[in-house]
Amino acid sequence: MSSLPGMARVSADGTVMRLDDIGVDLSGRPMLIRAAIALLRAGRDALTFLEVERDERWTHVSMTVARETDDVVVSAVEVPPPYGLTPRELDVLTLLAGGLTNTDVAHYLGTSPRTVSKQVESVLAKLGQATRSGAAAFAVDHGLLRLPLPGRCPELAALAVGAVDKLMHTAGPLPAFATFGVVPRRPVAVAPHEVGLLLPLLGASGDDGEQMRRGAELAVEELNARGGVAGRLVRTYVTAVDALDAESVSAGLAELAAREVSAIVGGYLLTDERASYEIVADYGAPYLNIATSDLQAAWVRQEPDRFGRIFQTGPTRGNYGKGFARFLHELRPRRRSVGFVETTMPDTQAFNEETSRLIEQAGLTIDFVVRLTPPYDDWNEALRAIRTHTPGAVMITHHLAEEAAAFQREFVREPSPTLVYMVYTPAVPQFLRLAGQAAEGVVWATVTGLYGDSRGRAFVDRFTRKYGAAPGRAVASAAYDQINLLALAWASCGRPQDFDAVARDLRALVYRGVNGVYDLDRGGQTSVAFPDEIADPSLGQAHLIFQVQGGAHRIISPTPYAEATFRQPPWIGPSTGLGGTGIG
Repeated sequence: MSSLPGMARVSADGTVMRLDDIGVDLSGRPMLIRAAIALLRAGRDALTFLEVERDERWTHVSMTVARETDDVVVSAVEVPPPYGLTPRELDVLTLLAGGLTNTDVAHYLGTSPRTVSKQVESVLAKLGQATRSGAAAFAVDHGLLRLPLPGRCPELAALAVGAVDKLMHTAGPLPAFATFGVVPRRPVAVAPHEVGLLLPLLGASGDDGEQMRRGAELAVEELNARGGVAGRLVRTYVTAVDALDAESVSAGLAELAAREVSAIVGGYLLTDERASYEIVADYGAPYLNIATSDLQAAWVRQEPDRFGRIFQTGPTRGNYGKGFARFLHELRPRRRSVGFVETTMPDTQAFNEETSRLIEQAGLTIDFVVRLTPPYDDWNEALRAIRTHTPGAVMITHHLAEEAAAFQREFVREPSPTLVYMVYTPAVPQFLRLAGQAAEGVVWATVTGLYGDSRGRAFVDRFTRKYGAAPGRAVASAAYDQINLLALAWASCGRPQDFDAVARDLRALVYRGVNGVYDLDRGGQTSVAFPDEIADPSLGQAHLIFQVQGGAHRIISPTPYAEATFRQPPWIGPSTGLGGTGIG
């Protein structure tokens, strides 16, 4: 269990002022003082690293330069070995982050390349990374670098730890008084950076809201175990809202603004969003949300001065129609027609002129478009349309798990040979619990979802250990990524209260999270969808298509991320099957 961080300010002449009297005692830590002075002299703004004493006492250190006072805020916290790394694996990871080969690493550590190769394999597995470059980027992003440098390696000058290490050993002795630790001062309280969480914990989306809360709080816990951000801990303040109630959402945002949080992280809204974004714009803090709103993206494009601090971290809803058409083109169903069932909730529709054109290009016809009106729990019209036309596939664009599960249970009581293709809703864990066996074979898509790769599996393991249940496949991981993305922007600018600077850094960052890649420097400040909006998966989030197989969600498209191949749904008999060749 990590302790609370010790805090201090170190000036250029080595003077140390203690900022608290809890946690790690920074007195008698000359290496930390030397590193802080070297950071000032190196002209760098921030530094994070691990100090390991006697191969058993691990300290995560975060340093941030305060140029206005020409000193360094130092935060140090004792932690258990991050990700289960051993001291030697940390040495290997540090040198690997500098681009060294196994042979070079072996040279500086006095071991063999074969031994280093095995240690690299172990590091990749523990960090959930597939490549050396991925592990290197992860180490730099999360401060998993050792100082002093292992083997006194001079080849890491491009990294902040390398520049600081070099100056630590060439700048001469510390001023005599600095080696004795703290100059006594009255303790100064350092408030944490506070993130406001605007979560749909009330009403029909409560299960999804709880997923978001857990994902965000897991990220904050991990950040604080590494020493926080910009010399301070991070904490969350939760505001529970009803995503279907505009007044509830507006009141929640007003509460966060009145509390003067450093940033807002939120979920999707299923109501008129303009009023809520006006409140956020008036307050000015960065707002990262998990919406898929085409309207929000348009407002940001049209009014960047007003809405330029609002970020939609997933791709927009317009991609759902593109993904549906692409999927059916690849599947090549025998029945060459489709239907759409949507609601009249604001900004939730996937059927539009572009979708119609793409469906026709795939060689399919559109049998019907049914739009449900409130309260969205009467499926009779939709079921009649499906059973009358028996299309090859029907897209259900619905966000409420309880009602979507009710549709599926009713559909399988008297099924037609139609593939059920849902938008997002099965990502909510409640859907599988309520639909039960009727969900088997359902295909569904999300424009932001949890990858099934090693990084995604590592997140699932940590989430499950903390909460006793696995996360859903969308918003828990999205909220986790949002906190980490925000923390990177804070660390980059060093001034979380400078909202414009944080927004600029959010646009400048390209971050690989557990839900894929976040590159928000685009019109509308959203991520882009692979492969429908961008052909390069390293700059987009995969538009993931899942199928419920054996009571679990398995990715079946796009191919680079597929965990399984498409299976014929159990309600479709072999004589009336979908046909085609399957995908994945």
